[in-house]
This record gives sequence, structure tokens and C-alpha cells, in this order.
Amino acid sequence: MSDAQSLILENTVSTDDTAPESTLLRENIAALVQIKNANIDNFAQGKINITSALVEQKWHNRHQIYPYRVKEEIYGAVLSEIITHHSRLKNEILARLEEVYQQLRNEEAQTLARTRALLENNYKTPHL
Repeated sequence: MSDAQSLILENTVSTDDTAPESTLLRENIAALVQIKNANIDNFAQGKINITSALVEQKWHNRHQIYPYRVKEEIYGAVLSEIITHHSRLKNEILARLEEVYQQLRNEEAQTLARTRALLENNYKTPHL
């Protein structure tokens, strides 16, 4: 636990047994929010832009990403062999791949736009 977190916890711990439970609950929630915000601030220090944050997140999640890369290599090899042996399917396969690629590209662009809006506090959810 960092010094800031221990200081926050020391300030919010009440030794008075007569304090109502709701007051203690509010103080504890406030302390947890402060700790969470301190952790976010510590993590966000040194981040220059969204791109560097995404690269770091990708690095942290590399163990989950690696199986997808292997799967991608296998699918690529299989498609290459299919196209080699069945040249009549080449146009259909490439058209389908292009369609899926464009869909993924659009979804990624939407995700980045929402991430930027969230970081700039400009994002409004459609439900609120």
C-alpha cells in the first residue's frame, strides 16, 4: 500500500463507536474512491497520448493476444493452400476477407473515437 493510501485510510478510520453505520459507510466509500483515483493517477503518469497507453495495455495483455496471433498464422496458411489448390475460390475468399477487415477497421475506429471522447470528458452515452 502506498503512503497516500495509508494516509487516506488513517484519516477515514473512526474510533468512535457511537458513529452511525451510514457515516462510516460513506467515509469508507469515499476512501475507496480516493484510493482508486490515486491508483489511476499513478498508472496514468508518464502517458503522453492514447497511442502509448494502448501499446502499454497491449503489452500487458500479450499473453491473451499470442493465441490469436498463432490462430491467425494457421488460418493464413490454410487459406493460402486453399487458394493455391482451388483458384476458382480465390476471388470469393479475398472478397470475404476484405469485408471482414473493413468491419474490424470500422469497429476499431469507433473504439478509438470513444476512448478519445472518454479521455477528453466529451463522451455522452446514448442511455443518459
